[in-house]
Amino acid sequence: MFVHDPLDLLRFEHAVIRLRFSIAQEILDQNPQQGLSLLWETHSFVVGWHARIEDKYVFPLLGDKAKPFSNDHLLIDKYGTSAISQGRKDWIQRYVKIVLDHNLNEEEKLFVEPLNLSGLWNEILEEIKRYSDYTKITGMRVK
Repeated sequence: MFVHDPLDLLRFEHAVIRLRFSIAQEILDQNPQQGLSLLWETHSFVVGWHARIEDKYVFPLLGDKAKPFSNDHLLIDKYGTSAISQGRKDWIQRYVKIVLDHNLNEEEKLFVEPLNLSGLWNEILEEIKRYSDYTKITGMRVK
């Protein structure tokens, strides 16, 4: 997959998040400590990088249409932190569903119209270089 602009990047990250959550949930049954660790690492990426980039660069261009999605980020942060820190499998399943449904809704409702994000691309790439775990989480390197 080639990533050419911020929306491609966000869609790519959605795919990475789906994969990591799927793996974490499978591991959770056999090795709870390892599963929780992978969930925590992915959750930290979701709230510390992915949602922050959406809120900072993409959502302001979409105006009021993006407000509910930005509010979801607050829910995802708080609920995910509680679910994972308490190790509640039922809460974790609900949390994962919330994140995945949220990402799918973004792709179907927000990321459909062309946005002029070209001026922001270099800024986002520079931020990726400063996010120390980006390559570890996504497997993608930025030069």
